[in-house]
Amino acid sequence: MRSEPSHREGWAYREGMQEVLLVLGGGGARGFAHVGALRALEEAGLGVRAIAGCSFGAIVGAFHAAGADRERMEAVANEVRYESIVSLGTPGGVIGGEGIERELARFLPERFEDLAIPLAVTAVDVQRGELVILREGPLVPALRATSALPGLIAPMHLDGRWLVDGGMLNNLPVDVARTLGGEPVIAIDVAVPANRTVDIPDAGNAWVRMWNALRPQRATALALFMKSFDVPQALITQMRLTMSPPDLLVRPDLGSDFGVEQVGRRDEAIAIGYEATRAALATWRERAGDEVSEEET
Repeated sequence: MRSEPSHREGWAYREGMQEVLLVLGGGGARGFAHVGALRALEEAGLGVRAIAGCSFGAIVGAFHAAGADRERMEAVANEVRYESIVSLGTPGGVIGGEGIERELARFLPERFEDLAIPLAVTAVDVQRGELVILREGPLVPALRATSALPGLIAPMHLDGRWLVDGGMLNNLPVDVARTLGGEPVIAIDVAVPANRTVDIPDAGNAWVRMWNALRPQRATALALFMKSFDVPQALITQMRLTMSPPDLLVRPDLGSDFGVEQVGRRDEAIAIGYEATRAALATWRERAGDEVSEEET
């Protein structure tokens, strides 16, 4: 089950612990689970010292770093004009990024330096093939860059670079979080499972092929495009986790049928993220208690 937590050897839950480093991974609308995870951390009495995020995780992280509590983030999720985000005709993507930038600017401060909590987000310089870490300067353009899924959302030109979704190279930036100082690191992974299936219609006989040729095939093409992104992303994430594991990894069980575009399921994602993180923190505490008991005996 994807919501089962995993732990890094060498760092256990400590009674009296007050702050953690938080990693919020990308996953489109699945990232609303991060809002529920923040609620679970708050109820556990854990503050957030710093945040590293990617794509939608970076956006949720920016709201939290700006001081928005869970209730405010849920209100914003319902207030955002999702239809206004879609802007067509921008070179480099089916969807332009101006609408995303315009909506985020309604709620967030202008610069990273205006945030109450340090935030670092990942992006990729698509021309040079390099990972880029953004943690200072203009905030909203950086969030647009980290969310710019190549081919779907237009890239962001920032500081002389063409930047796209950081999920290409670092969708769950645990290693980046560790550069922000301190421990433990809690990571919330909401990426689409790499083994999800795509419904590819059978070509069938000549009549079926003729019918398929006459109707749009955009849905299947988009699903295959997204799938081709999910597979290498999952492999890269696993390699990075092997090299730099978090102290607590939570993977909310959102299911393979929860698409990155399904913002209408945000309440469901929030609830799943909350329950998964609450359960993971409880298991973490129990394991710490067992280890203390073993030491005493």
